[in-house]
Amino acid sequence: MKSKVKIYIALVLSCFFTLNNCSDNQLEISNPNSPTPESFWQNEEHAEGGLVAVYAPLPTIPMFGRILVGIHLIHRSDIANPFPQSNVNDVGALQVRPENPRLIEIYREWYKMVSRANQVISRVPDIEMDAARKNEILGEAHFLRGFAYFYIVNLWGTSPLILEEAEGLDDLFAPNSTIEATYAAIINDFTIAQANLPQDGSLPKGEIGRATWGAATAFLGRSYLYTGDFTNAAIELKKVMDSGIYQLNANYNDNFTEEIKNTPESIFEIQYDPDGNATGAWGGAGEGAQNGNVWRAQAWEADVAPRNYSSQQSMSVNQWVLDLFLSEQTTGGEEDPRAKATLLWNYPGAMIYQDVFAEQFLDDDLDRVWARKYLNFRRENALTPGAWAGAHNNWKIFRYADLLLMYAEAENEVNGGSQAALDALNEVRDRVNMPNVVGLDQATLRQSIRDERVKELAIEGNRMFDLNRWGIAADRFEQNPEFRSNSQGVFVRGRDEYIPIPAQDVQSNPNLVQNPGY
Repeated sequence: MKSKVKIYIALVLSCFFTLNNCSDNQLEISNPNSPTPESFWQNEEHAEGGLVAVYAPLPTIPMFGRILVGIHLIHRSDIANPFPQSNVNDVGALQVRPENPRLIEIYREWYKMVSRANQVISRVPDIEMDAARKNEILGEAHFLRGFAYFYIVNLWGTSPLILEEAEGLDDLFAPNSTIEATYAAIINDFTIAQANLPQDGSLPKGEIGRATWGAATAFLGRSYLYTGDFTNAAIELKKVMDSGIYQLNANYNDNFTEEIKNTPESIFEIQYDPDGNATGAWGGAGEGAQNGNVWRAQAWEADVAPRNYSSQQSMSVNQWVLDLFLSEQTTGGEEDPRAKATLLWNYPGAMIYQDVFAEQFLDDDLDRVWARKYLNFRRENALTPGAWAGAHNNWKIFRYADLLLMYAEAENEVNGGSQAALDALNEVRDRVNMPNVVGLDQATLRQSIRDERVKELAIEGNRMFDLNRWGIAADRFEQNPEFRSNSQGVFVRGRDEYIPIPAQDVQSNPNLVQNPGY
């Protein structure tokens, strides 16, 4: 049986966490008990340990364990309507400042990944070891660096692009990169990863959670799609479809439970560790108590659960999402089953955790729509009593359903209204018995695909990225101010498409310019 990779922190040297964490004095201090890069990168064990350190930030609380998912991915889009909560919900409430500590946490973790990946890419080629495994390690490192920059460019737009191991202070003062240059680097990284990872669907070292050929190819296609290169996007996404490695789960909701993980639909997902949550510490990779034993579990449920069942202010869901679900019926004349798997509202028999929905909500809250997807209703409330990180249903980064919809989108842009685009869209709809879409022109099919992305992928963190790449984020918020009725936040065109670079990085780096409007 293939073992699940355990993402623990390996011994590796990182010159910086955020770009301002190394000063002249710090660089001059040496610890005789700590290895140098020259003494560490000596053998295959070091190569493997250095690679594991690149993975290490992914499931931590600042990243996919909580802060990134709930606050920076789900809250920001037109689906969510966050309630105001200082220093927590500010990004989604459209009230964020560059000094916000939640910004610093995720920015630091992404650049830890970049720094560590740069070291692997720089140092591993000179290590004498099994050649095949060396190529896999380099493929994984390129995938992880491309993955990090994919999120960096979609969260911040322009931010430093560092592709070499830092050797001195000057290397830390990188200027803003352009979005175009960052995507070129991302595409190059995913291309190298694709070439270096096994194409037969096997897992590096046989460990679930590692980068694979399918994940690299899927992200390569996704990156082409985001840059408007629809031809190459369709080519790469079709490679994954033709590989036969992935397929849709028969049951849509099997993608989101604690009990079912790493299904054939999952192209890449974050592996949460269900062990030792009670003894973990808050923090990023390499921080916290007990020699860096930080939580690596799902702690963002409180950021999306109905606020009566959360220690946080949380969010409601904007009414248009439910209306979209209810706008058509299955082939059997029933409601789209994804509606109740995704959303919670006052329908007959609705339950909220172990309680009757209609008995627990008062006044306006009874009429609001709430998130349901990923919530663990077997628990008494959003949080396991006394713990932040009790749940461990893995976060799905990339599902095959998402890939099919992306292929349909790319194919439609290249060959408007083609049967291939319709087939990919209808494969997603067939799973939930929705009627086939037929005979649409390019513009109508484009909107149908965009609507399907909401119904299939809502509360999965991709919506704001979609709005930005389609160029409609500002239009959506300006035309619908009720999307931020809970916070009264106002979307500012040219500012709120991206989040601010942390103030401390801008202040300490003379070559770095803050994003517009902040």
